[in-house]
Amino acid sequence: MSFLNWEGTRHRPGGAWAILIRVGAVIATVYVLWIGALAQITGNAALWLATHLKLGFLYGFAGWARAFTANWHLDISIFIAITFPIAFLTTTARRGRRGLSWTDVSLAALSFAAAAYYIVLHERFLNWSRGFSQPSLADILVGLLLLGLVVELCRRSTGWGLTTLVMLLLAFTVFGRWMPGALRHDNFGIAYFTEMMTITENGIYGAPLEVAATYAFLFVLFGSFYEKSGGGQLFFELASAITGRMRGGAAKACVTASGLYGSVSGSPTADVATTGPLTIPIMKKMGIPAARAGAIEATASSGGAMLPPVMGAVAFIMSDITGIAYKSIAWASLLPALLYYYSIYLLVHNEAVRNNEPRLPEEEIVPLARALAGGWRHLLPLGALIALLVAGYTPVYVAAGATAAVIVLSWFHPPSAIGPRRFVECCTDTITQLVPLVGAVAAAGVVIGAIEISALAGKFTLLINAISGGLLVPTLLLSALFLILLGMGMPTPAVYIMGAALLAPVLRGVFNLPEMQVHLFMLYFACLSAITPPVAVANFAAGAIAGVNPMALGPYAVKLAIGGFILPFYFLFNPGLNMQGGLLYILECTFFAVAMVTFASLAMQGFMGQQSIAWPFRLLLLACAVATVSPRFDLTLGAVLVGAALLAYLHFRRRPAKIDVAAG
Repeated sequence: MSFLNWEGTRHRPGGAWAILIRVGAVIATVYVLWIGALAQITGNAALWLATHLKLGFLYGFAGWARAFTANWHLDISIFIAITFPIAFLTTTARRGRRGLSWTDVSLAALSFAAAAYYIVLHERFLNWSRGFSQPSLADILVGLLLLGLVVELCRRSTGWGLTTLVMLLLAFTVFGRWMPGALRHDNFGIAYFTEMMTITENGIYGAPLEVAATYAFLFVLFGSFYEKSGGGQLFFELASAITGRMRGGAAKACVTASGLYGSVSGSPTADVATTGPLTIPIMKKMGIPAARAGAIEATASSGGAMLPPVMGAVAFIMSDITGIAYKSIAWASLLPALLYYYSIYLLVHNEAVRNNEPRLPEEEIVPLARALAGGWRHLLPLGALIALLVAGYTPVYVAAGATAAVIVLSWFHPPSAIGPRRFVECCTDTITQLVPLVGAVAAAGVVIGAIEISALAGKFTLLINAISGGLLVPTLLLSALFLILLGMGMPTPAVYIMGAALLAPVLRGVFNLPEMQVHLFMLYFACLSAITPPVAVANFAAGAIAGVNPMALGPYAVKLAIGGFILPFYFLFNPGLNMQGGLLYILECTFFAVAMVTFASLAMQGFMGQQSIAWPFRLLLLACAVATVSPRFDLTLGAVLVGAALLAYLHFRRRPAKIDVAAG
């Protein structure tokens, strides 16, 4: 298997295996809902009844129910026992294989057995004390088995990109005592290695898999229920009603619909798979070349994890790692995300003007009043989600509450009501979507364990400093490149976790950059890796729908996303764009950021409506955009004035561009 995305290795077994997968999916859903919210709610209710109504027998039940929320080792073990076997049964060992093999079944059984070992002994591992507790021979053997299963699952679900990194880090961890100079680390025994990797919170049982088993699962579940109840269709109808009558309405409706749905799903591939079958054929029908239509869909879908209110699982992982409240992260993300979509709209509109693209046909446009009348109920779960977040409830409560709202509200519309059959379908879809994420975050736990054992974080800091010369800007450029390369074929949360483990200590510790901006910087490039060649998961999904080679989407997708590539550098030095500081400072940063994105976008596209932009002017516009990143007001103001004067000159010069409808 080459460095390809995970989609080509997936299949859905039939017969008894399909029934087993559905049963496992329902059990996983019920259990995660229980540990995430229902256990706490039930325990609190039982405690209230026992205290106020003097029902003493409920004290024991309340303690039992609330104990589930504290037993993280048991929760992860049960999650592994369900998801790992399903993952092995739904991913093939070799590309092109369509049926199950004895290898798939054997690995599924072994992963269940390994997880069962940890479930049976969960109290021992929960109370483990490093330095005092010692792994037994069985602990070591089962731990090594689990480690091997994680590596193989990572290979199957994400490809060789992350798997190669994991194997190199494991090799460095084991053989690093023989490395020269600063790369050398102290020797350790197999017992310590197994303990760190498979028992403590520094390895497989660490934060990445714990987040996948709680936040990520619940929000993917919410997205599955929301889409199954008709929410995705509402987004497209709203988008077509708002933008469909504009020039290039098909492309603008795609950007709007994909952005709205992406803010809920947070997954580029899931967003493309949901909105792409609606938007890409319409764009092609309106004369937009297939490669450009696929690129517009992929780029708009990749911004979902940047856009509140949900931002997928990444924002909740960031909250868990940094300790920053999610609502603070969402508030800080709002303006940059809107500017990302502004840059896409600007280039899509510019292209539409240049090629005289028509608006959507009237039969494709659902009037806004009719769209709201038919689908207003789909807005209520989003309102509940936002209200719960603002009220300060934990993410798992928010996800569980929003999911419950979707289910209950669906019952008032029988055609899309979520009954037992649709409930099972949603649970199965959730597990299916989580397979690449589970493989990636489990592998991310191995990476974190390897970094902890070998003290690689400090060595990586020295390496980055050596390459960049200890200068901030080269370090940031290297960090962005590292995240994009790391993101080849990987889910966005896994890319972010890798960056948080390896790059955050450099950017925070060496250069003392603000924590919020550093982690948003990594989130942006983790998202953009989904559309950046050579391996871009969103491009692969969109290319399959558009019927073109996914590699053909890359150049135009990167051009459309230029705002996303430059915005992280801007808000690192200008935190006003993240709603930090006084009102005047926030407005100032927003104004300059709009100008910066405009300059960079037009410089990349090479024309402004029917006006061509010669290369010297394009380079000058790009220089103005780069200069605007500076935190110095005089330099930024000068760059904006020069760029604005240049655009005014180009506008009034009115030299028509040579039109090429197929360009892009």
